[in-house]
Formats: sequence, C-alpha cells, structure tokens
Amino acid sequence: MFDDNRPTRREFVKTVGQAAATSLVALNAPALAAQKRRRYAILGTGERGCLMWGRPVAEQYGHVVQFVGLCDVNPKRVAVAKEVIGVDCPAFTSFDEMCDRARPDLLVITTVDAFHSEYILKALNRGIDVMTEKPMVIDAAQCQAVLDAEKRTGRKILVTFNYRYPPKHQKIKEVLLEGEIGRINSVDLNWYLDVYHGADYFRRWHRLRARSGSLWVHKATHHFDLVNWWLDADPVEVMAQADLRVYGRNGAFRSTHCRPCPHKSECRFHYDMTKEPSRMKLYADCEDADHYYRDGCVFREDVDIFDTMAAVVTYSNGVTMSYSLNAFMPFEGYRLAFNGEKGRLEIRDFDRQPWQVPEPTEIFLTKSFGERKAISVPKSEGEHGGGDEIIRDIIFGGRHVPEYMRLPDSRAGAMSCLTGIAARTSVDRKQPVKISELIRLEPRSL
Repeated sequence: MFDDNRPTRREFVKTVGQAAATSLVALNAPALAAQKRRRYAILGTGERGCLMWGRPVAEQYGHVVQFVGLCDVNPKRVAVAKEVIGVDCPAFTSFDEMCDRARPDLLVITTVDAFHSEYILKALNRGIDVMTEKPMVIDAAQCQAVLDAEKRTGRKILVTFNYRYPPKHQKIKEVLLEGEIGRINSVDLNWYLDVYHGADYFRRWHRLRARSGSLWVHKATHHFDLVNWWLDADPVEVMAQADLRVYGRNGAFRSTHCRPCPHKSECRFHYDMTKEPSRMKLYADCEDADHYYRDGCVFREDVDIFDTMAAVVTYSNGVTMSYSLNAFMPFEGYRLAFNGEKGRLEIRDFDRQPWQVPEPTEIFLTKSFGERKAISVPKSEGEHGGGDEIIRDIIFGGRHVPEYMRLPDSRAGAMSCLTGIAARTSVDRKQPVKISELIRLEPRSL
C-alpha cells in the first residue's frame, strides 16, 4: 500500500546522507572503545591479498588492526608477501594451523574463487568474522552453505565490492534516488574488457570454470552487484547465451606460458612478464613450488569459460536488464543506461581507449519532452576509480558515508553471484533459470 507520508527520493537522499556506516573493525567488538586492535589475517597472498588488503592496511590502519598471520599454499609466495606487505607476522601454509596459533578474529580471503566457501565456513565455525573477495562463492550449493553458516554462528561476512565506491558510481546512485527519470523500466549494460585486461583472465586460473565459476561469476559479479544496488532490487530470472570465440581452442598455436613460448613473435597476445619485477618476484620466483604460471598461454586447450556473453535479467521490481560482456575489445569500460518513464540516464565510462577523449566518464540525463543535461562527474584518483581507498577507509577507518553506501553483506554477495550462476546455468540448459530454483533465500529486509 502506498504511503503518502513517505519522504520523497530527494528528501531521502538528504536524510540518509547524514548516516554513518559501521566499520568492520567494530563488528562484535565492544572492546574497541578501549582501542583494542582486531587480530587480522590474510588467506591468499597473491597481488590482491598483498596490494589491496595487505600493504595499504598495514601502512594506514595499524592502529585498529594487528597483522597476526599470512597464509598461502605456496610457501615461497607467502614468504615474499611478508616483505611486500611490510609486516613481521608469522607465515603459514595451513589455514587450520594459522587459526590455532595466530588466533585471528578477522580474516580476509583472497584465494582462488572455488575455495572461498570452504574457508568462509571454517572461519565462521571458529568464531571469526570474514571479509571475502568477490565472488563470495561460485555455485548455488556453496551459497546456501555459507548463508546458513552465517545465520547459525552469528558471525559477519563482508563482500569487498570495491566497484560500489568510486565517486562516479555513487553519483549514479544519487541521481537515481532523486527520481528525475521516474520509475525505471529497463537497463542496458554493455561491459568491455580489452585485449590486455580481458586476455589476462585467460592466462590465469580464472580460465577454468571449476576454479572461477566462469566470467559470469568471477567478473560479472561486480556488474550484477552494481545493478542490484543501483536498482535496490533482487534478480528473479535470467536467460543467457555465451560462447568461447577468441581464446582457448581458437588459437592457431599454443604453449604452456609466454616466457618459453616459441611463438612470441607471431602471437598478438604475447605478454612479457619479465618487464614487471614485482610479478616476477611474487609469481615467477615462486612457481616451482606449485607450477602456477602468471603468464599462462591464453590459447591453452583446457580453457572452458566464455569470452562472449549476453543475458536478459528480470528483477523483483519488474525492471529488465539487457547485459553483455566481451573480453577481447580494443578498449576497456562500459556503456550503461537506465530507461525511465520520465527520461533516460546514460553513462559512458572508458578506463582505457586507443584514442583521446575529453573526459573518460560522461553522464547525461535526458527528460522525455524536455532537456538533455550533463551531470557533473566527481574526480577521483587511485585504483578502481578511487573505490579501493574508500572501501578500505569505511572498513578500517570508520569513514562516514550515506546509508545507501553501507558495506555489502552476505546477501549482496549471494544475489550478485546467483545472477551469474543462473546465467551460466541458463547457457548450459538453454532455457531461463529462476533464482528461486537455485537457493532458499529469505525475503529482503527493507
């Protein structure tokens, strides 16, 4: 039933702008008032673990967290990670040993995607709060197990969706809340991964569905979370198609990885990792311990994920989204539009392109029977459009943000993953897939 006394969207934006998000370091921690630092550990010490959740946290937030352990299955890499992060805490190759000896109460998980659920469950059962990189899980069974465990244990899961936090994405959310285009009826989202970033997923473990869930889950999870958040709605049904058109079996030649490859001169995807000392130290110098090649061949025949994807997603508020993801484009970025009953909000965002443009990001609002105006895009610096620094500061620094910028929880992690899982399942079955077929999920709390 409609309530005429509810605040307008514009009033809502102003009101919630005064709210503050709770930093993760304060979760379940009354002792924070006594300035007790949380015991912090990292599981998975690749680049994301070291450079996103390691070194910046150690340098800026040592007053609220104490590094008590680093863990990785590769003993050489975890030893290098201590040096890269700049901490002197113990290093482990066994998660259980780290928990027994280091006794963390806050864990960040940056392992191969397929293992997120295993360690989330272990951590929750030990009474440890969890921060996990996206995707939270890679299949529906894992998703159900994680949500059930969080409810049973009373601990907390945070999914580190840094894409929510670039100022440009916050601006899109605020424009939608102001309601100038009226009720949203449909969304168009086309995401472009270029021949550098896109190809990189096919060099690494992400190329295997059993490890990443495919790019429907590993990468598109970011995009689906953004749309879920922008619309403030849940996905209900997904119909998708996908194929592998460029990488994997499509190559005319192949090797194990780029450094010893005999086809260097003729391969347009050849990647010379020797020019990047940090990656050589963190990966190449450690690869004899686990035979993981950071510069793997994009044409390996075991590639079983897609590079060409399209889907139609239906949401709980009646909105439909037309979505595509291509991983071999000459530029990087996205085009996005919200089609409303009173107008259209259009966004063009290019991270990298082979030509010069006045502004990398443009936002335009066009009113039906009215004017078209440019929306001022906030300037920002740093990784992922400035989102990395902001999400870290909310988590560890208690940065005050509007309520609609609150930290993403396990439900947000589930709904974004399930959109991709449903898309992958739709491709396999060649039919639409309802989210309710995949998982038992409690209704959204408003």
